[in-house]
Amino acid sequence: MSDGYLIAGNVFVQRLNKQGNPEGGSIGPINTTKLAIKVESESKTRTSNKKADYGQVLDDVRIPKPTSINWAFDDQPTELVAMALMGDVVAINDASGTLTDEAITLPSAQHWVEIGHKNFATAGLSVKQGATPLVLGEDFEMNYALGLIRALHGGKVEVGGAITFSGQYNARSGKRIKGALNSQIRLRLFGEGENLANGKQVEFDIYDVSMSPTSELDLAGTEFVGAELEGTAKIKSGKDAPFVVDEIEV
Repeated sequence: MSDGYLIAGNVFVQRLNKQGNPEGGSIGPINTTKLAIKVESESKTRTSNKKADYGQVLDDVRIPKPTSINWAFDDQPTELVAMALMGDVVAINDASGTLTDEAITLPSAQHWVEIGHKNFATAGLSVKQGATPLVLGEDFEMNYALGLIRALHGGKVEVGGAITFSGQYNARSGKRIKGALNSQIRLRLFGEGENLANGKQVEFDIYDVSMSPTSELDLAGTEFVGAELEGTAKIKSGKDAPFVVDEIEV
């Protein structure tokens, strides 16, 4: 009886440095929508120029071509987004603080201006023009997360001008993606799963593949963000093949 091949699997990824060595731990399992391996070869032929069989092939040798890997996923932890944006992840660790009578010049035409810090508390703001207090929602508007302020039409400072700002900004922590820093991303892709056609366990390991995005990553899309990377698998030092796929009997 012949068996089909339909894999339900857990895919893990480990980032490699420029020398091909592991860089931190592995991420996963990742909801992978495509993991395609394409093995190709090219033909080198010798043809006849003799009268009797002109143009016929005398020899045909197949030469291996690089193995191409195409990986698509729709899980988007920060580290995977960084891969799709050819970037690196660094920590955000901004301390809290307080501004007291910080001098700011509001632009005309109700344009936003940056205060110089982010993540402001909603309570305790004091904005003045000279000695005159300005009213939030009437004279000015705030974007607390980004630390932006602007004058409102019909308010005391609608034409802009000098003001003073007092308020507290809260601490921020998290992760930052610094994009477009790399020309390629080197990865190890590996995992395990079950062939649903026969219940056998399947394991695979692509030891070292250099990848780059196949398309843009749409941060303003109306669907879940997904990414797709493609690249070439290499034979890693100490291995005798660029990848392996194991079917476990017991």
